Amino acid sequence: MPLWRRCAQCPVWTACVAQVRIAPKTGEVTVKKLTLVVDAGTIVDPDSARAQVEGAALWGLSLALHEGTTFTNGQVADTNLDTYTPLRIADVPPIVIEFTASTEPPVGLGEPVTTVVAPAIANAIFAATGKRLRHLPMATSVLHA
Repeated sequence: MPLWRRCAQCPVWTACVAQVRIAPKTGEVTVKKLTLVVDAGTIVDPDSARAQVEGAALWGLSLALHEGTTFTNGQVADTNLDTYTPLRIADVPPIVIEFTASTEPPVGLGEPVTTVVAPAIANAIFAATGKRLRHLPMATSVLHA
């Protein structure tokens, strides 16, 4: 099998742990820290790899807690950034990233990390409250009910 074909079949393995704080009166969730471990084969450019993982983690965080489209009578209601609220810089937690040592061929880092952030946040919320949130964005208002 040619090397390029073998590389196309190399998966990226990611794991994430989220540390959260939940406001007792409102149920508002604040992510205090994200820790990620990534096996993406040989890391060619560590700075770029770290930037890719940070961006993907922030995208995952935004999808988990902030981004959702509201419809009214079949029309998108949040048509501007004053009503559509993605992650803001003030909500960015510290992010710890570790890459595993590997001799496998390098693979892409852009999107895979996005997929592990929401489950990590949901598991942290469950560990703290015993309540499972299973829809995105997570409606944290149910946590104080």
